[in-house]
Amino acid sequence: MTRSAADRLDILELLALADNAATRRDLSAYMACFTDDAVLDGGMGEHRGKAAMERAVGPIWQAEGSTSVHLTTNAVVEPGSSADDRAVAHSVLVILADDPVTVHSVSNITHHLVKEPTGWRVARRTVQPLLATSL
Repeated sequence: MTRSAADRLDILELLALADNAATRRDLSAYMACFTDDAVLDGGMGEHRGKAAMERAVGPIWQAEGSTSVHLTTNAVVEPGSSADDRAVAHSVLVILADDPVTVHSVSNITHHLVKEPTGWRVARRTVQPLLATSL
């Protein structure tokens, strides 16, 4: 089964919106990208549910310095499966931090997504660091 172009575009936009919200440190906009029972896991631990994620992302963002830019690159959506309301996407996240600008980290991200009545949301975001220069 091939995922529709509209679904692929919506998923890619969701990934960009999440990282844009992280850049702006907009917790509300960031959390709106996730399901209520979402999981964020990786090198900074595992955080289940929105409440745990909300408590975790502040310190994670602080570890990046006073300012950072989250760049979503190489995003691809896996071909569709038998479930129209589920998808998996992969991207590379490059975080640039502070002044002078430095590469804070480069990570592979795997996104497990669910199509809800209001649109696509991230159900699980797994961060696998590839490069960390200032952690």
